[in-house]
Amino acid sequence: MESSVNDNAHPVWRWEKTDPSRSGSSGDLSKLFRHEGSENPGVLAVDEPSMNASVVAREVIQNSWDSARERKKSDTEAPQFQIDFEYRSLSGEVRERFIERLDLASLARRAKAGDRDALGLRSTDALSCLESDNPLAVLVIRERGTTGMYGPFKGARSKMFLALVSLGYTIKDDDAGGSYGYGKAGLIRGSATRTVVAYSCFHEQPDDPGITRRLLGMTYWGQHSCEGTSYTGFARFSKENLHPFENERADEIAESLGLEKRDPSSADEIGTTFLLIDPTVPPEDLRDAVVRSWWPAIIDGEFVVEIRTVEGQSIYPRPRKYEHLKPFIRAYEIATAKQDNAKAEEKKVALSVIEQSGEKHESPGQIGLVADTSGWSYAEASSAGPGEALIDHRSLVALMRGTKMVVEYRDVGRSTPYVRGVFVAGRSIDSALRRTEPKGHNTWSTEADRDGVGVDVDAAEIAKIVLKRIRDNVNGFRKQLKPEPPPPDDIHLPLFDKFMRTMLSGKRKGPNPPLVEKRPVSIRLSQEPEPVGNDEVRVVGTAHISLSEHHPGDHAEVSVAVAYRFVEDERVGSHCLVDIDPPSGFAQVGDASNVFKGVINRGTDAVFEFATESYEASWTGRLYITADIMSSDQSEDLE
Repeated sequence: MESSVNDNAHPVWRWEKTDPSRSGSSGDLSKLFRHEGSENPGVLAVDEPSMNASVVAREVIQNSWDSARERKKSDTEAPQFQIDFEYRSLSGEVRERFIERLDLASLARRAKAGDRDALGLRSTDALSCLESDNPLAVLVIRERGTTGMYGPFKGARSKMFLALVSLGYTIKDDDAGGSYGYGKAGLIRGSATRTVVAYSCFHEQPDDPGITRRLLGMTYWGQHSCEGTSYTGFARFSKENLHPFENERADEIAESLGLEKRDPSSADEIGTTFLLIDPTVPPEDLRDAVVRSWWPAIIDGEFVVEIRTVEGQSIYPRPRKYEHLKPFIRAYEIATAKQDNAKAEEKKVALSVIEQSGEKHESPGQIGLVADTSGWSYAEASSAGPGEALIDHRSLVALMRGTKMVVEYRDVGRSTPYVRGVFVAGRSIDSALRRTEPKGHNTWSTEADRDGVGVDVDAAEIAKIVLKRIRDNVNGFRKQLKPEPPPPDDIHLPLFDKFMRTMLSGKRKGPNPPLVEKRPVSIRLSQEPEPVGNDEVRVVGTAHISLSEHHPGDHAEVSVAVAYRFVEDERVGSHCLVDIDPPSGFAQVGDASNVFKGVINRGTDAVFEFATESYEASWTGRLYITADIMSSDQSEDLE
């Protein structure tokens, strides 16, 4: 580390040098979380929050919520957990003092001298505009009712070290939402400059006497070289010995950055304040992401989230105002509360005991299911709005554990009647399901020992049993919703009856039936399923299109369409996306991603390669390929 400044002097950023004699990693930790957001299948794709907003909402709140739940275990008088997100715009002298106090000019110089892409920075951000008079945007995140980041800055005993510096430590309670090492993902993704400052207040600890506040700043940039020296990309805004500023010094620096001073003698002031430079997520986007992931905890009154805009307006996430969430909220009520009057379009299921490796897991969870047979349960594919994509309707179940964060909106069916549901895991399997979750806590893996996750066999098997039971109960509920078919004696098919009377009488009127048309285009198809990770498959293959012997010419303009559709209950259902690689000379027609037009010459095959998106191996699908000779008029109409 670079350091040559007295701790009482103006604080500066201290960059970590690459040291081959020590284990280490690049500071650009954001790369580890690029695909850790939440999926938004079916109707949830409408107005979905951005990936950045989802990661910020899930990871930042989850870390603070874990801390609040920890505090409640030992302090029943602890204040209710609340977390505030305050957007600020700094200008004039306030902006200049902030830049000088946080030594942002040194970060700007280093960013300008390096490769921004390699550093993990955008082409433009607050650092690239530091010399202008543009207002500086910051986001202040203030939590209440937590433990604060206590613990001596030694080994792995400091919560601040685990939360901001380390990677991969998992030493929280079994019922926690996540691990200390990965919680910083939300903070990193929330700042365009990858710059975070944490100011924390906590009760004095026996192994850390006399300390009740600490402040530490971090950058999370990529590995780079500066003036011939290699750096990891980590930098600390800290004391000369790389430890956080403490007590009065921490208070003084926090106040100089515009952060409210915290008092360790007040129960309400125990907790942490985070400061993000150049926030990447706008307030409304953050609100929508909070609602998507945390509506169970919010409607249960477990905590309060307040978002304040630059103009001073307070925005509160209100889950019941979101139309697409209302069925899930009702399903949650069914799963978690006693229902007096059973309804045909509602169902509650308590999962039976799960036995795994000789251990019995009692009360593993509850399922609540709802339908709307006069509405969305039989919805057709529809547009979300003018010029927007079609809604691919699905049956969806929200999965959650004791933290009351929605882990995943699980796709459990793609044909009518669609249902919505919630599964609430019981305490007996909560810890096992947590162990199956990847860094983003956005699914339950049924594959043991998956790379980067290390899911143990028993936990993966429990997840597999739970997900299968959810799907079985959904299918049973859907069958219950379908109307009973009429008795065979009540079925009357007039045309079929007339045809049979004619055949049995031996008298047939009218011309002979036409001969089967001889096709001018030949299609040869090869396809096969290909395993894709977590009990999923995709179909890959090729289609050879050529002129048949029945086509009189040596060439023809042809339209080719490729589609793959799921089959459920012996009926063709919704489409599965297909990635199509057309041959040279064939171009996509208009906005239709699966229709192509081109010329085929005799003796030459036009070879189309295709691969469907991955889907659950238990589903059945059917491939459809058509190829038609086009007239000049048809070609113009197709365009």
